[in-house]
Amino acid sequence: MNALEKIKHTLFRSWYTLETLEDRIYHIILDVAVFMSVPTVIFGIIQHMPGPSVVMSVAILVFLIIIQFVTMRCPKYADLCRMLLVLGMNLVFLPVCFFTAGGLYSGMILFFATGFVLCGLLLRGKTAGIVFTLTLVVMELALILSVRFPEFVEPMTPEQHLLDAETALILVGTSLFAVTGLLLRSYAEERDRNVELMQKLRDLSVMDALSGLYNRRELFRRLEVMYGDIPKERTETLSVDGRYLAMFDIDNFKTLNDTYGHGFGDTVLVSVANVLRDMVKRENGELSARYGGEEFVSILRAPSREEAYARVNQAREEIMSLSWEEFPAVRVSISGGLIACEDHADLTQALHDVDDLLYKAKAAGKNQVCI
Repeated sequence: MNALEKIKHTLFRSWYTLETLEDRIYHIILDVAVFMSVPTVIFGIIQHMPGPSVVMSVAILVFLIIIQFVTMRCPKYADLCRMLLVLGMNLVFLPVCFFTAGGLYSGMILFFATGFVLCGLLLRGKTAGIVFTLTLVVMELALILSVRFPEFVEPMTPEQHLLDAETALILVGTSLFAVTGLLLRSYAEERDRNVELMQKLRDLSVMDALSGLYNRRELFRRLEVMYGDIPKERTETLSVDGRYLAMFDIDNFKTLNDTYGHGFGDTVLVSVANVLRDMVKRENGELSARYGGEEFVSILRAPSREEAYARVNQAREEIMSLSWEEFPAVRVSISGGLIACEDHADLTQALHDVDDLLYKAKAAGKNQVCI
């Protein structure tokens, strides 16, 4: 982490630990408000603004720092601090600053607008509506009183009014620019995380946890789509034309489990699954799935039965060549059956026939694929 990143992490460290977008919005607004309050005080002193105006700027800065400190030290009070921030700024500090900074001829009208933004971003439901209404009433009242009782307004020279308006424009504009940019970035990050989470959840719902292949439910969904039993998803182009169904079973798997243990049996399952995963091309709508126990099913797309057979037979040979360091003498084989999907009118018949071929391969001596 370079020096700039360390500074950013220190200044905005709270953002990195927040899980919800709502909390991020609150901390972004609070951090930007504290950051922009410092030049407000400095400009007020440099421009020789009236004393009450400078005092109120300092009071706002102190108020914001206290809110930030309590929020970060005592997260359980974050909701209370959020409410105090909106109420304090909208109903106390901004109206008072309006009178100490020149009234109607000052730049405080721009700051009034930020008060309504605070209501919308930091509060929710009926609370937001109530506070918004109170804010509107208080600010309207401040405008009326400044006209009816001009003696309440701190006098300023035309030059001071100009400097005040320029300062307000710069600070409010910069603050809104910063807050908007940071909020959009946080929203984009939240959206990307949600998309990634939804994809992970979808993967969990369709994948077998041990083998990493598709599970039985997703296999049947794809097969039912192919045979027209259920509607296709918008992006799917599955059909029985040119597709082949292969069913495999690991030979003598029970003996393998009994001899070397179920842990090694799981290792063998994963190794076989990896070969069957590499055999298929997902971009062509192909898949390999764990059918149950030591059985697997693959959906292939090929221009001919001979090419489909060559691919599954190559996978069988690759499985024969698998080896494991803990038991180097162990060799594993599979038996299988292969059918053309378009030769079967419905899914039930297709599964029945490919299962028959699998058992024929077993009866014929195993370690082979029957077509």
